[in-house]
Amino acid sequence: MPGKAAVAVSLLSVAQNGQVTVPHSFRKEHALSKGGKLMAVRMGDALVMVPHDSVLESICLRLEQAMLGAGVTVDDLKAQALVERSRIVQKRYQARSVERNKRHN
Repeated sequence: MPGKAAVAVSLLSVAQNGQVTVPHSFRKEHALSKGGKLMAVRMGDALVMVPHDSVLESICLRLEQAMLGAGVTVDDLKAQALVERSRIVQKRYQARSVERNKRHN
């Protein structure tokens, strides 16, 4: 739909039997039709549904097994990601700050 912003969030209801209806716009955008498969991925305390992709499923399962084997939790990954992001931001913007100060002196 040219000119229209895509809806990123939609409220879904869970029926008594556990079924969830995916909005038409999402089904159309992701080419989901009757019988289409979605993967439910737990990310911390969130549930993310993505169109089924056997490669993605394989990668997710391997990552989950590797994390379990290494004793790493999702919280560990999130904490380390924050540390790495801070390190990258500091490195990138400190370098720019030094360059800016050299030009002004």
